[in-house]
This record gives sequence, structure tokens and C-alpha cells, in this order.
Amino acid sequence: MKKSILFVAALAMTFAACQPNYDVEDKTVATFEEAAISPAAPQSYLAFTTDTTALLASGNYELSQTVAYGGTYVTGAVVTNITDTTFKDYKDAYKSIAGGAKGGKNYVVWYEDGFSGNAIKLKTPAVVQGMYVCNNTYAYNSMKYGDAIAGDPFGDDDYLLLHIGGSLDGKVVDTEVEFYLAKGKNIVTEWTYVDLKQLGTVDAIFFTMTGSRTGDWGLNTPTYFCIDNLGAK
Repeated sequence: MKKSILFVAALAMTFAACQPNYDVEDKTVATFEEAAISPAAPQSYLAFTTDTTALLASGNYELSQTVAYGGTYVTGAVVTNITDTTFKDYKDAYKSIAGGAKGGKNYVVWYEDGFSGNAIKLKTPAVVQGMYVCNNTYAYNSMKYGDAIAGDPFGDDDYLLLHIGGSLDGKVVDTEVEFYLAKGKNIVTEWTYVDLKQLGTVDAIFFTMTGSRTGDWGLNTPTYFCIDNLGAK
């Protein structure tokens, strides 16, 4: 009887040792300093001329980007180093309203169109500590001053909410993180830390956005935001 118990215990220990240990803190940080500046970033929204898909790597992360319709439509991640915050029209979308990166020179402007399926992939599954988020100039100016699509400037009841989800082995985790890019007339203008630990162990991070200004095609507020120091504490 004792031998049987010992055998079962040994078998259980062997089985446990073979299981992947996903509950690991991700100690890498994606600063994007080693990433090449995307061709659209310097000045022109129309600088992309070919339809492509790409992965932009930094640290333990790969950020996806989709370019379609002859280069006039870019979703997902664009790496930029622009510090200028002036805004005239959508061609100025690749700018942080904070005036550059959280740290270093490079940062990411993310456009979430809601159906392209762009996501951030982890090379090794881990618990992501957090990241810094800020509005870009396009969304900020739309919310602050209004525009022809979104309408009047944001009022007390308006909002723009970023939903951050995760998945592991193709299964969406049970929790998500919410961050208000704007709530009423309070619009984020500085890099702000967002804690992501409650997502748990993930191998992918994805975004959705909701807001008060919606129409037949979804949100009328530009669904852009900026990311830096992904994985930072």
C-alpha cells in the first residue's frame, strides 16, 4: 500500500514538472528604442504605399500592424519619435499629445479600428506588469475642440474608454482592464501608468474602445492612443 502511495505521489510530481510554468513575471520592458520608425510616422499619413502586415518587436513583445487600401489605411502599431504636438488634420495622427515618448525617443501610436484583429503578442507567456498610455493629437483635438465627424467638444457626460484584454493559448482571460482616455472634460494629456497585472498570465494583449460619441459605423471619436514602456512596473 505504501509503495502505491509513493508511486502516485512521484507520478504527480513528474506530471507537474512537465507542465509549463506560465505564472512568471515579465521583467522585460518594450521601450521601442530598438524598433525602426514606421514610414508613416515622420509626417504623412499617406507615406505607406503598399498593403502589408508586419510585426514590430521590442523586448518580449511583438506588436502587429496592418496596412491596407494602397497605404491609406493603417491599423495597429506605428512607431514614431515625433515631439511636435501641432494638429491640422488626420495626417498629424502619429503624435503624442504629451509631446514625445515617456522615456527615450520612440513610442507607439495605436489605431484600433475594431475589426482588423491587431494584437500585442508575448514571445514568452507572462504576467505583464503594466504600461504607459496617453492620448494622441488626433483624438485629443477631436475631444477638446470637436470636429465635423464627432461633433461638439466633449461635455460632462462624454467619455472615451480603453478596454485592455488578454488571452492565453487562444482563450480569452476572465478579466479586463479599463482606462479612461477622457471622462467628461477631463482628457488625458500626460503619460499615465496603467496596471495590467490583474490580467494574469497571457501570451497576447488586445484592445477595444467604447465611448459616448457613436454613429452607424461605431465610434465617431478617433480611436487612437499612445503606448510606451510596455511591461514596466
